[in-house]
Amino acid sequence: MRWGFWVVSLGATIAFLSTHRASAADMKPSALKDGRIVISISGEIVPGDSDGLKAAIKVANDAGKFVSSIRLNSPGGNLLEGAKIADAVRFAKMATNVGQGATCASACFLVFAAGETKFANYTAQIGVHGASDENGAETVQSNAATVSMAKMAKELGVPSAIIGRMVVTPPSEMVWLSPADLQSMGTTMVGKPIQLPVASAGPLAPQTQPGAPMQLQQATKASAPVSWKDFTNKAFELSRQQNGGTPKTLRSCQPEERTCATGVMFKLDGTDAIALTRENLDGKIVERELCTFNDFGDVRTCMDWDSKETHRDMKDTKGVWTKVSN
Repeated sequence: MRWGFWVVSLGATIAFLSTHRASAADMKPSALKDGRIVISISGEIVPGDSDGLKAAIKVANDAGKFVSSIRLNSPGGNLLEGAKIADAVRFAKMATNVGQGATCASACFLVFAAGETKFANYTAQIGVHGASDENGAETVQSNAATVSMAKMAKELGVPSAIIGRMVVTPPSEMVWLSPADLQSMGTTMVGKPIQLPVASAGPLAPQTQPGAPMQLQQATKASAPVSWKDFTNKAFELSRQQNGGTPKTLRSCQPEERTCATGVMFKLDGTDAIALTRENLDGKIVERELCTFNDFGDVRTCMDWDSKETHRDMKDTKGVWTKVSN
């Protein structure tokens, strides 16, 4: 079955889900040194944006210029319009690129996947989830749209593992793809992998190796000592870059333990991570930890910054974390 069929099918499925917005995505053409044109698409994708892209391509072609690629920085938006833009990108055999610190999620992911060649910076965030109606809710029709979206992704060569995560992730949540995920769909990663300064610890303690993610194991192997302050400052900077200029932080208190925790959340090599500092009632630091989470966010593996020991926690239905293993 051809791609065009899925675009028409999706349109029939979610036409009523779409909302017409006054502000379109910002499209800016720019010329490379060799004369080729790159069109940057930023902002939310809304009805009419595919026509805007086609018009920009026509202007370039009429001037004797060739549009070689699309740069993306969009949180998503109208799914049908995203499919139409993806169709145009696929037909024109253009490359897609998500640059340094940029985001491409939801409907934007289809556009990215449609690239003849695909490029992503290590600091970029590319995410998938299921479709919703105009109110952000899951309905029978939005679930049907998710199925159509999955079929399009399959035709674009997206691996089944990513499609599976797209289908099962509610529209209120987002699965951010790791560099390995992106490479599995033929993406060329550019720039430098995200690295955090880490503490010197000498040989690994035996208990840290079996259950600890590679990121935590590597965090004990650096030769140059780094302070917790330097580490958290870098984590704040990464979080700022990864969340549109505003670091993602949390603050919570546990009265039964007479402690309060402050944390900053960020991506560590594509994995959700958090740097946590716990203080007692007098403001004295009693624990410093680096934790990484599983894909569902309900199991975390933590490394004590000072002792380098690790443990695993599990979150219950009330959101309370309980240590389940060392």
